Amino acid sequence: MASEDAAGQVGPLEETDGAALEARVTRRQRPRRGVLGGVVVLAVLALAAVGAFVAGGRQLLPAGWGTSGDAPAGWTEVSEAGLTLAVPQGFEPYEEMGVGWVVEPEQDDEFGDYSAVIVQPWPLSDESPFPETYSQPVETEVPGAASAEYAWTTEEDALGDLEGALDVELESGRTIRLMIILADVPDPEGMLEQLVGTVQVDPSFDESTLAMPEDEQPVLDVVEELPSGWETQEHQGLTFAVPEDWVEDDTSAARDARWPAVSMNDAAGEFRLKATVLSSTFDSDEEHSYMYVFEPPPGADRAGAELTPDGGTLTAWLEVRKAGGRTYSIDMQVPEGEDGERLVSTVAGSLEFTAEADDVPSYADLADAQPLIDDAPEIPEDWVVVEGAGFSLRVPPGWADPGATQDGEILLNAPSDAGPDESVDAMLVEPGVTGFDEIPVGGYRLDIPGADQATIRMGDYTEYGELGVFRAHAEIRLADGSHLMVGYDGGSGPEFEERFWQILGSLEIATG
Repeated sequence: MASEDAAGQVGPLEETDGAALEARVTRRQRPRRGVLGGVVVLAVLALAAVGAFVAGGRQLLPAGWGTSGDAPAGWTEVSEAGLTLAVPQGFEPYEEMGVGWVVEPEQDDEFGDYSAVIVQPWPLSDESPFPETYSQPVETEVPGAASAEYAWTTEEDALGDLEGALDVELESGRTIRLMIILADVPDPEGMLEQLVGTVQVDPSFDESTLAMPEDEQPVLDVVEELPSGWETQEHQGLTFAVPEDWVEDDTSAARDARWPAVSMNDAAGEFRLKATVLSSTFDSDEEHSYMYVFEPPPGADRAGAELTPDGGTLTAWLEVRKAGGRTYSIDMQVPEGEDGERLVSTVAGSLEFTAEADDVPSYADLADAQPLIDDAPEIPEDWVVVEGAGFSLRVPPGWADPGATQDGEILLNAPSDAGPDESVDAMLVEPGVTGFDEIPVGGYRLDIPGADQATIRMGDYTEYGELGVFRAHAEIRLADGSHLMVGYDGGSGPEFEERFWQILGSLEIATG
């Protein structure tokens, strides 16, 4: 929530509360999201794990589950987004999202914290009917609600054995949707009815904390006329303006033309900005929710912002998407107050696209990473081989527990006293999990024996004057539809980028 000083820039601040933001996906760690009738579906990877459990014959659900009648003893009352309901024994809050509850499978090193069942309420931001694949809606009574109805599907494309939703209309006219996803339940329809039967409206709930519909969201009033002395910059299809004394920082300036981000600082080091062409271009029908909206630049079909003051510093995040083209984010860190807020609004008003913004590349358009691997230093003879599930890598001998894996994964760290933290991880994701094969704008491709394709994207976190971090990620699709993910974190110097190319160049995939 922005400060009181920002009222002239962002509109009615009292309508936005931090609690509403808990129902939003954390943008900086944003995986690919599906949208179901206006509801963000969170269970793609979770249900991949569910499938593995079912195939292995494991029992997912704890004792205490019933299938008919009132909620059995041991169920717990929980509350979120204006609804209270009872959940069975074994449910825990889904802390990664800050909303919803899950039953977690038996905890072990193989599957970790993946969720088996999700019950998640979500405030609808517009009229969102149930999907066409759902059953005919069933009207039901929910204490405190103007009306309520639920529907479900058990078809093959359902998430879990049953995917359902309960829409609860409040007396104010707002609607809260409760998502219910059940896996490995003997009587899923009975369980759905039982969960629905425990729902009621929380009479003490403050409805102003709900996420706002887009046409009611606070507006960031952009400044379109550039102040004297501002200059226009360009980065991979996006132009933006900054004061004339701003310069590109040393790390950003040293990157090649394909680097996905440009970082700039003012002369005094108080203002910082990073413009990034996102690794994912997103589907055209994918929905997002913002703290603030602003007038999209010409040719854009999405524009939103978040402003977060903290201890004298205002952190701002802007996102714009060229219709049919690329998506960009602009991260800024400025002093809190009117001057910083006006600077953010002026940058937002200066955004424009060039023809390059229309160029969403194909796999063949990506630069070949092989020359970078060839230019990296030769791998020393003392590097050791570490093996995963059907693949292997070579790493320096001093890294923790060389050769050790965790159920087919590679999770290794450099010694902590050797300078900036370094780590490498690699894991195999089974076929059928969606959200892969996106083409990273500004990324690379690589031909690897035993793989259909491999894409690499890179980024860093130097824009806020912190210790530089280099991060790289390779996504490798194998012939059976599975994906091998290889990640690397290191410092900002060129030796760390070289180490990533050395490690990736040592990758071998079993083809037998």
